[in-house]
Amino acid sequence: MLSDLSMDVRYALRSLRKSPAFTLAAVLVLALGIGVTTALFSVVDAVLLRPLPFAEPERLVVLSAEKQQQGRSRYSLPNYEDLASQLTQIRSLTAVSADLFNRTGAGDAEMVRGATVVGDFFGAFGATAALGRTFTGAERDAPVVVLSHARWLKEGGTPQVLGSTLTLSGQPYTVVGVMPPSFQIPNPSTDVWFPFDSLPGAATSRDRTHRGHRAFSVMGRLAPGATLESARHEMTVVGGRLRDEKDTSLVVGVMRFQDLLTRDVGLLLWVLLGAVSLVLLLAAANVAHLQLARAAARERELGIRVALGAGRGRLVRQLLTESLLLALMGGVGGVLLARWTTDLVLMVGGSRLPRASEMGIDGRVLLFALGVTLVTGVGVGLLPALRKSRMSPASVLGRGATEAGRSRAHSVLVVAEVALALMLVCGAGLMLKSFLRLYQADPGLEPAGVLVARLVLPTNQYGSEEKAAAFHQALTARLAARPEVAAVGVGTSLPAGGSIGRAGYWAEGTEDVSPRPHALFNVATPGFLEALKVPLLAGRRLAETDGANAPRVMVISERFAREVFPGLDPLGRRVTFGGSDADGKPLWTTVVGVVRDVAYAGVTAGHEPTVYMTMAQEGASDGQLAVRASGNLAPQSLEAVVREELRAVDSMVALAQVATLEERLSTDLGLPRFRAVLLGAFGVLALVLAAVGIYGVMSYSVAQREHEMGVRMALGARSADVLRLVVGQALRRVGWGLGLGLVGTLSAHRAVEGLLYGMEALDVGVMASVCLLLLVTAWLASWLPARRAAGVDPASVLRGG
Repeated sequence: MLSDLSMDVRYALRSLRKSPAFTLAAVLVLALGIGVTTALFSVVDAVLLRPLPFAEPERLVVLSAEKQQQGRSRYSLPNYEDLASQLTQIRSLTAVSADLFNRTGAGDAEMVRGATVVGDFFGAFGATAALGRTFTGAERDAPVVVLSHARWLKEGGTPQVLGSTLTLSGQPYTVVGVMPPSFQIPNPSTDVWFPFDSLPGAATSRDRTHRGHRAFSVMGRLAPGATLESARHEMTVVGGRLRDEKDTSLVVGVMRFQDLLTRDVGLLLWVLLGAVSLVLLLAAANVAHLQLARAAARERELGIRVALGAGRGRLVRQLLTESLLLALMGGVGGVLLARWTTDLVLMVGGSRLPRASEMGIDGRVLLFALGVTLVTGVGVGLLPALRKSRMSPASVLGRGATEAGRSRAHSVLVVAEVALALMLVCGAGLMLKSFLRLYQADPGLEPAGVLVARLVLPTNQYGSEEKAAAFHQALTARLAARPEVAAVGVGTSLPAGGSIGRAGYWAEGTEDVSPRPHALFNVATPGFLEALKVPLLAGRRLAETDGANAPRVMVISERFAREVFPGLDPLGRRVTFGGSDADGKPLWTTVVGVVRDVAYAGVTAGHEPTVYMTMAQEGASDGQLAVRASGNLAPQSLEAVVREELRAVDSMVALAQVATLEERLSTDLGLPRFRAVLLGAFGVLALVLAAVGIYGVMSYSVAQREHEMGVRMALGARSADVLRLVVGQALRRVGWGLGLGLVGTLSAHRAVEGLLYGMEALDVGVMASVCLLLLVTAWLASWLPARRAAGVDPASVLRGG
C-alpha cells in the first residue's frame, strides 16, 4: 500500500512538472482562497470560539440587559451593594468603573487609564498576578494598585517595581502586583486597577451616595450548582423588588461575560467568515475547471492506463493524489498569505475587536488550514476523477469521448460560480452603500476647525464639583480671550468621545411612570454648544447667567422636544431628573432652548433624546474640552495654546486624547469601515474569480469546438453569427447563475440586516446593479474567446481536420 502511494505521489509530481502553467495557476488560486479563509478563521477563533483566559470562563456572568444593542448596562454603587447582599446564585459579585487619572510625581502630569473596583474583582475572574499579588475585597480602601503588563513595561519592566509608589490624582498608591498580558478587564487599554474607596472623598462622592449615578459594570461568577437560568430568575425577583422599592430605572438581566464581549461583533464575524467561504468555493470551482480541462487533454493517456489494466479505484486514487498535492502546495502558500492578511485585517479596523491581541496563526488555526486544504483538494479533484475513471478505453483510443459530458460539467461549475459571486458581491454592495450612508449622516454639528481633548482633574485638589466647575470656568475664560480661539467650552461628553450618562426623567403635567424613560445627560459650560456649532432651533443656549443660584435651566435636543412635548412649544416647560428641593418637592428644571440632534452614542446608535445642563448648576468633575479655531486657523495649532493656558491655571492637570473633532468622529466609523472594506475586497475577489472562470471555460470550449466553428463558417455562417453563438451560450449559463444567486441572496438577507444602517437588506437597486455588473463582466469574459472563434480560418481548420 505504501509503495503504491509513493508511486502515485512520484507520478503526480512528474505530471505536475510537465504542466507548469496549470500547476502555478491552480496553486495561486487555491492559496488565495485558503489564505483569506484561514485569516478570517483566525479572527473568529480569537474573538468567538476560543475560551476566555480565566478559570471556568463559562461561569463568568455580567449584569446587563440581554436585549441591549450596544455596550453593557451600568449600575450605581448603592444598587450594586443591595444586589450583592441579596443575590445567592452569583458569587464574588464585583463592580468596576473605567476612568482617567492624573499620574504625577514623575515629570509632567500624565493621563493614566485606570479601573476602580469594589468587591472581590480579581477573585471573580479567578485571575492571579504574573508578578506580586492582587488585592482582595477586604482591602476596600487600601492605597494599593495593580499594574497591567503594558504599564509595567512603561515603568521599567523589572521586579523592582513592586513596592514603588504611583501617585494617581494626588493619592499615593503602593504597587503590589502586575497582571499577565491576557488580563484586559474592563478594556484592553486599562493601565491600573485599585480599590474605589481608596480615592480621596470616595465615601461622600456621588458615585457612593447617589442611586441614580450609574457608572459601574457589575459582574461575578455563578455559584456552585447555579445555572444561567437560575441566576436570571433570581435577578428578576430581586431586581424587580429593588426597582419597585428604591430605583425605578434599575436594569434587570444576566448574561454570560463571553456573550457580552462578542454581542456587537458576533454577527459581523460570522458573516465575514461566510463571505470568505464563498471566495474559497469560487477558487475551488476555478481549479475544478482547470482539472476538467486538463483531464480532457489527458484522456488518451488515461485510456491507455485503463487498457493496460488499471482499475477504477486506482485511477481515482491517482487523480486525487494530484489534486491533493496541488491543494497542499496551495495550503502552504495560503498559510503564508494568511499571516499577512491577518496583519492587514488588524490594520483596517480589526484592532477594535475584542481580544484582538490574541489574533494570529497558531496551532488551532493551522489545524483548520490543514482541514480546509484536504477538503478542498478532495473537492476539486473528485469530479474529474470520477468522470475519467468511468470511461471506456475503446472510446478514448478511438475518436474520443464526446464533448457533451464535458460541457455539462463546465456549465454546472459556471452557474455555481456566478451564483456564489452574486451573493458575495450583493453583500459587499450592501455594506458599501450602508457605510456611505453612515459617512454622509448628519452629525448635528460642524466638526471642521475644532480641537478636542480630555481634561483629567486630580481628585485631591478638585474633590468637589464646585472646585471642578471653577477650574473649567477659569480655563475656558482664558482660552476665550485668546485671538486664536473663536469659541470654547467643556462638556462631560463629545460625539464618539466615550460614554455619556443617561438619566430617567419625568415631565411636569404628565403621568410619572415606572420605569421612567431615559435621556442622554450632558453637563456643559456656556460656550460648549457654540464651540461645536450645534444649530439653535428655538430659545437660547446655556449662558453665564445660569449660575449656581439662578433658576435651574436646560437646553434639549430636537428629538427630546418631539418625544416629550409632541405638538407643544417646549420652551418654559419643566422636567425633573430626580431629587427634591428644599421644600421636598420635585427638583424641576426649565427648558430654555432647543438644538439640533447630535449622535453622542455613535452614528450607528442614531439620535437619542438629549439634554444639556449647565455645569454650575449640575456639577461635574472631568470634562471634554472643545476649542474652535478662529478664521482659517488649523485646529491642530490650538494644542500649544491650550497647553499654555492650562499650565497657567494648573500645571498638575493632564491634557489627554488630543485630536481634532473630525478625527474623533472618524473613529466612530471604524467598525462599519472595517466590514465595508473587507466585504468589498471579498466582492472584488469574487468578481475576478467569476470572470476568470467564465473566460477559462469559454476559451476551453472554443478550443474544443474549433473544427465545428470552421465547418459553420465554411457553410456560410458569418463572424457575427459565431460571435452571437458563443456569447449567447455563456450568457445563458450566467442567466441561470444569476437566478440561483438571487434565490440565495433572498434566502440569506436576514443574516446582514443587523449590520446595515438606514436601509433594508433587500435593496432592489443594489441587487439590480450587481446583476448588471456580473452580466457585463460575463459578456467581456466570453467576448474575448468568442472573437477568437469568429476569426477562425475555415480552410485551415478543414485542412487540419
